[in-house]
Amino acid sequence: MGQDGGMGIRIYRLVYAGIWLVFLSLPVAYALRPETPSGWRITALVTTAAFILLYLWIFWRSRDTHEVTADARWTVAAVVVLGLLAAASVPAAGYAALSFVPFLSAVLVFTLPLRSGLLSGTLVWLVACLLSLPFADTLWPVFGTGMGVLFIVVIRLADNFEQRQLDAEEELRRAAERDSIARDVHDVLGHSLTVLSIRAQLARRLIDHDPAQAREEVDRIDSLARESLAQVRSTVNRLRTPRLVTELEAVREALTAAGITAEVIGDAAPDSRHAELFAWALRETVTNVVRHSQASRCVIQVGPDQLRVQDDGVGLACAGGPEGHGLRGLRERAAVGGATLHIGPAADGAERPGTVVEVSLR
Repeated sequence: MGQDGGMGIRIYRLVYAGIWLVFLSLPVAYALRPETPSGWRITALVTTAAFILLYLWIFWRSRDTHEVTADARWTVAAVVVLGLLAAASVPAAGYAALSFVPFLSAVLVFTLPLRSGLLSGTLVWLVACLLSLPFADTLWPVFGTGMGVLFIVVIRLADNFEQRQLDAEEELRRAAERDSIARDVHDVLGHSLTVLSIRAQLARRLIDHDPAQAREEVDRIDSLARESLAQVRSTVNRLRTPRLVTELEAVREALTAAGITAEVIGDAAPDSRHAELFAWALRETVTNVVRHSQASRCVIQVGPDQLRVQDDGVGLACAGGPEGHGLRGLRERAAVGGATLHIGPAADGAERPGTVVEVSLR
């Protein structure tokens, strides 16, 4: 947090803590009664002023209560000093000095860890009330200070509950971010490694009867490996998103290298607000076609509101296994992008039904 932000929080904490000091007007009023000896009156006024200054200073120097790891010895020492200052006003203020107690509880509750703060703050109030009862002519100060301590406890619990909710939300956000990064890395690596594998197999077949072509394929493998490494790095750093026009060229090359005839229909508008979603969908879908379909032909149709990829391969039932990580990630991307994903056979009842994947805007 910046210096200005930290100063703002300190000022807010100081103002919030200082508002409640108005309740110390009760012991001050009792100390100013005409029948109070002037020595005790001056002592009460001086010690009350010192109490207020020390109390405000404690909250000024304390860290955020969400990060409480306060030194318990320092806190106890501060409360003892505050208690002595409050006790010095008793001869002049009498029973009204009980008004100091909620402030002692507040210091403990808000500067110690949750459980120890609540227990010690409540205990201080309880002990002070028990000690003052023999001199009480009414129970209203006990009830009044009790309500104050109860209010402090409720605020601290609510504050802790709110922070736990914020921490949980932050953890969920981080988990979603990790899943998103994992999905992006999967998409980049899955596509790139598939193309690398296909090209390596092609180079192996060419190495004996066409060394020059095999050498060219090896150069392409090297280039693609370098490009893929850069893509993975930039994806992890959340700096790269695929471009639809670039992906169309990349998948055309991947399909051709795998021996699959590629046919592209339609216009890929690079400025479309849905181009990124279509680019991710195209990458994942064509990767699955190359890996699993055993197809000989793949038709890619791109429109302003729809992407459709159809192959004439073995189909989903023969491709094996349930929907994988890539398709689940694609379905999540489509949902976030306001689109629907449909996956099904291209031809029902056919020996090789093929597969059609459609990403359509809602």
